[in-house]
Amino acid sequence: MAVHSKTFAWLAGAALVLTSAPAQAQDASALFQNAAWAKNEAILGGAPSALQAILAQQQGVALPNRQIPMPANYSRASVAPALMRNAPIFSAGVSSGKPDIFGSVALRVGRTPLNARWQKVENSRLHGAPARFADSITGLDEVSQLEAVNRYVNRRVRFVDDDRQSGRADVWSTADRTLNAGKGDCEDYAIAKLQMLRRAGFSDRNLYLAIVKDLVTRADHAVLVVRAAGHMYVLDNGTEELIDSETMRDYRPILTFAANGTWTHGYRVRSAPVTIASADNPLDGPPQPAALTQRSWSASLLAFNTGLSK
Repeated sequence: MAVHSKTFAWLAGAALVLTSAPAQAQDASALFQNAAWAKNEAILGGAPSALQAILAQQQGVALPNRQIPMPANYSRASVAPALMRNAPIFSAGVSSGKPDIFGSVALRVGRTPLNARWQKVENSRLHGAPARFADSITGLDEVSQLEAVNRYVNRRVRFVDDDRQSGRADVWSTADRTLNAGKGDCEDYAIAKLQMLRRAGFSDRNLYLAIVKDLVTRADHAVLVVRAAGHMYVLDNGTEELIDSETMRDYRPILTFAANGTWTHGYRVRSAPVTIASADNPLDGPPQPAALTQRSWSASLLAFNTGLSK
């Protein structure tokens, strides 16, 4: 779908500015018992270099006895820092009751240029085989239900953009239309999953249609985000894997729709302290840091159209 830049011009001032506490730095001495090898260990994973071994032998210094770790692969679990690997993921949207997703803060808004499209599909009914499938999974746990619906839709729908399918851009289809046709674009996948999960018993308050900007492909996109089992899970047409929204920073949310509201998104930011020197009275003492300034970062400013092309 294609919406011109003026569609989101009103969003430029909508994002709220919030400040966050600075991240706590970790003391390197707690990670390395021998400071002489700390830099090498941080870079090479614990193994002293050949040059260090020669220098240690010449200087009569004993090398620390470190076990060389196995190389990590590129899975999410392996690339996580070892100290954090078993730490639970905190999804802010679970406790806030809002779609605080992809590291953002959800900011409620009234009407948007996409409300009419959302209202045409949000309350549509599900029929036929998709309805029967949704009924059949009601006894499963929440995560299993999400996995089942994500697979069901992804395997039955072929990606076709609106221009080719409908002859015009920016058409949001109901689940019945998408699944009967077996084709649709990204928001059609998300809407079909939303309506199937609603039929399976999920509350409307936990189902979010999120319009996002993919920062890798620079394309606009749509996904379903579901609050379930202590997470804000992303159901994407690009994968059958459930992904916690807090582990994804490649998506920048623009607008999010649910039965109980519509949101744009802002971010908590903290500006660096600024020292201001004054020549008026240099004897009054040292210059003082200026107060923290606040500014708005809105996802909508990164996307001036919503041609969901992914």
